Formats: sequence, C-alpha cells, structure tokens
Amino acid sequence: MTPAAQVVSLIKKNINQFDGLKSEHVHSFMISQEDRTKTDAIIVVSEQPGGRHGYGNGKPIFERRRLQIEFYYPKNYMKDMEGLEKQIKSFLFTHGFVCYANAGHVISPDQQNITNTLKFNYQKEDIV
Repeated sequence: MTPAAQVVSLIKKNINQFDGLKSEHVHSFMISQEDRTKTDAIIVVSEQPGGRHGYGNGKPIFERRRLQIEFYYPKNYMKDMEGLEKQIKSFLFTHGFVCYANAGHVISPDQQNITNTLKFNYQKEDIV
C-alpha cells in the first residue's frame, strides 16, 4: 500500500472525527469520476518528491518523505473550511505527519472551486 493510500485509509477509518467530511469524498492521487458533489468537501492525498535518508553505521535507517492533501470546496461552501483542515492536521500529527506548508484558500479559475493544499513531512518508519 502506498503512503497516500495509507493516509486515505486512516482518514476513512476515523471519518467521524472530521466535521463536514464524508468517506466517499476522500481519495488518493485523483478524484474519482463518480465523485461529482456540488455540496461537500473533497480531499485528495498524493505523494511529493523530496526527502533525505538518515544514516547510522553507514546504513540508511530512515527516509524523510513528503505528501500533500488538496482540499476542494464548492464555491458556496458554508461549513468551516479552516476547522476541517485543522482537524486533519491535528489527526495526522498524532500519526507522525507534520504539516510544513499551507497554501491558503484560492478559487480555481477552471472549476470555480475553493481550494487549499497542505503539505506534510514524515519519516518512512513512522507510518502506522
């Protein structure tokens, strides 16, 4: 299972901890063709390049990696976007994923959705 799929699985198993998020709107790598909601938040978890290895006795003992979560909200979304993002950040922090970047909310020119991207660092052996 990829790290993105593991994070999606973690979020779906604990979906009741996230206000305004439904498990059918949590995806890895891309939004499903069937997911065309006009009222709910959608999140997409994907992996990012980067990271470095830590060494001990000349052997790699861990690898720092990165992933990102993209949030898509309908333009008329009335629920607490920042609250949902904070819940996701806090939850993932307890599982070894540390948020290092928040892109901020923007409206996409093509679909007119509100979007935000959070980026996380983690160590390979810390994945649950």
